[in-house]
Amino acid sequence: MRKGSVLVCCVFFLSSLNMPVANSEPSAEARSLKGSYQIYGGSLAEMQPPSPGDAHVTFRFKGRSASDLFDSIGPDVKKQDACSGVAGYRERRRGHLLCVRTKEDGPACYLGLDLRKGKSDAGAVC
Repeated sequence: MRKGSVLVCCVFFLSSLNMPVANSEPSAEARSLKGSYQIYGGSLAEMQPPSPGDAHVTFRFKGRSASDLFDSIGPDVKKQDACSGVAGYRERRRGHLLCVRTKEDGPACYLGLDLRKGKSDAGAVC
């Protein structure tokens, strides 16, 4: 699968969620994404070059897209279950979607896909 096709699939996936956005009226309009992605093989903790039988993609969203997702999947996880105990760190999870917000970096969301199975996967390591 080509990298461009993966991004297009992700845009359609996220826009089809039709989640209400905090502090604005719900909209079915597609919005632009700010972020990055990485195609890899192996595991998130030990990434390798992808192979025909082992390819995954992890997406990282920043800016408004991450803020909208963060606001839509609340509430925060309990402090003892969060990936970090740093002051000002907030974390929200739903399935394989992980969103964090820090005072220093603002919001970021992570989502992964197993490209061979066509199923969602973790997008970040805790």
